[in-house]
This record gives sequence, structure tokens and C-alpha cells, in this order.
Amino acid sequence: MARSKNFLLKNLSGHLGKQLVFKQYGDLTVVSRYPDMEKRIFSDRQLQNQAVMEAANEEAKRIMADDALRHAAQVRLNVTANKLYTALVRELFANVRKA
Repeated sequence: MARSKNFLLKNLSGHLGKQLVFKQYGDLTVVSRYPDMEKRIFSDRQLQNQAVMEAANEEAKRIMADDALRHAAQVRLNVTANKLYTALVRELFANVRKA
């Protein structure tokens, strides 16, 4: 991990390919290797949340594809059309977690 106050790297953040990562910590720019996420192990709760989120996304897509369901959901959730998908996913995710 390299640290720099070089003006060329100032305010640089993100990644370069999948090799280098640029991060900002105060006035320092930190350059590090891109993390290897191949061997990560998810906990049971993380796997459960991923399954719930996948189901919520599928249901939201199904509702968005049907005009009548989409309109009913928009009225029920009282959101604009551009925020409907996110509101649907939030609602579905919350309903599954309560059950």
C-alpha cells in the first residue's frame, strides 16, 4: 500500500482495471492492490438475505411489467414513477423479513 500527497493523485479515487485501487483518506491518496474476493465465504444470514433480495427483485420486475399492477403499486406506495421500483423492492424485502 502506497501513500502519496502528489498533486497528480489528489482527489483520485476508484480503480484502474482490476489491479489498482485509489482511496482518499483526508489529504492522502492511498494506492493498494485490487481485493481478491474469490475465496470469500458468506454466512448463513448473508445467503438468506441474498435469496430474499433476489426474490424481491424478481417480484418487483413482475409488477413493473404489468400496467395495472404497476399503477396500483404506485398509488399504494405514493411514490413517483421513477422511484417505484426501489419502493417495491424495499416493501417486498421488508415483508419477507417480517414473516
